[in-house]
This record gives sequence, C-alpha cells and structure tokens, in this order.
Amino acid sequence: MPRWVVAVGSVVVVSLLVVAAIWASRAESEPEAVAASEGSSAATTPGSPSTPPTPTPEPTPEIVLWAGDVCEARDAFLASILDVAANLEFDSSDPSSIGEQFQQQIPGQLDGVEAAASDLGAALGGVPLDYIEAAAVLSTLNDQVTVLNDAKDEALGHVDAARNAGNPVSAGVEWLQAAIAAKATYDAGVAVKDSLSDLTDSADGDIGEAFGAAPRCQGVSLG
Repeated sequence: MPRWVVAVGSVVVVSLLVVAAIWASRAESEPEAVAASEGSSAATTPGSPSTPPTPTPEPTPEIVLWAGDVCEARDAFLASILDVAANLEFDSSDPSSIGEQFQQQIPGQLDGVEAAASDLGAALGGVPLDYIEAAAVLSTLNDQVTVLNDAKDEALGHVDAARNAGNPVSAGVEWLQAAIAAKATYDAGVAVKDSLSDLTDSADGDIGEAFGAAPRCQGVSLG
C-alpha cells in the first residue's frame, strides 16, 4: 500500500478522534447550560408566582383583653349564683329535716360562690389604669360583692353552728338560718349581676367598645 495512503488514513483517524472528543465534551456541558438557563428564566420571568409576605396581626388592645377576662369571670359567677337559687326550695314546716335537705347543698354551693366572686374581683381589678371612666361602676360592684361575701359568711356560720348543734331541733333551726342567709347571698348576687349588665352591656366610650369587641363577651345573656 502506498505510503501516502497510510499517511492520509492516519490523518483522517486522528481528525475523527478529535471531532468525537469535541462532541462528547459539548454533550456533557449542554444539559448544565440548559438547566442554568431555565433556572435563570424562571427567576426572571415576569408574573411568576411567589409567596406573599405574611402580615403581622395587630395586637389585641389591653382594654379588650380585660373585658374578655371580666366576661369570663362574670359567667362563672352567674352560674354559681344560679346554683344557689336552684336549691333554695325547702320545707320549713319541719325544722328537724332541713339539715338533711341542705347539708349536702349549701356549703358546697357557697364555696363555689366565694371562689367565683374572688375571680370576678380579680378580673375587675385588672382594668388598665388609663380607663378611669370605669371607676364608678367598679366601686359600686366592689360594694355589692362585699355585701354578697358578708351574707355568704353568715350562711357558712350557720352551717357550722348546725353541724355542731347538740340536738336535731337546734341543728334544724341553724340550717334554716343558713338557708335564709344563702337566699340573701343570692339576692346580693343578683345585684352584682345587674351592675355587671350595666358595665358590659351599657358602658359608653372605650369601655363599651371593648366589651363589644371581646370575643368572650359575645352571645351570653345574664338573664
């Protein structure tokens, strides 16, 4: 075979190898370039969806938080008063049996009133200092809660006397007095309820708006 043929063939083979290497290098680099191009296009395409920033909620005003606490305490207090009223029916013609009628009812119920009244007082006392327009109503409520607590203490005093009485008749008389004092506690609770209605339902200005805005003050009737 002529030498020139061999030389030409060698040149052709070398050229083919060079071309193959170029194509292989280009084939490896093209996917990366396409991916980068697509990513850049997605990032810069106008109108592409994006997550909107989450708005920061407005903090609940302190006076609205206070109103919610008052309404929650109010509802618990009212429930405790209604529990007393539900068990004030008794037969007073037989004093010796009154103890049996009340000894499992009055003490526990009055303890519930005491706890509820304490929670209510704490809630009312938490009014922000800037809202002095609530001072008059709160002063009236405080006086009424004091009357309620005095009646409750009297009732519990008669409960203790009944439990320590030396005979059934004396115990029955003390239980009767305890029932009467429990009724006075209930009546005082009704007065507190009415003042709470004035505060939560009829207040003007920022106080009224606070009770209107507090979720815990909605949809509850004081009866």
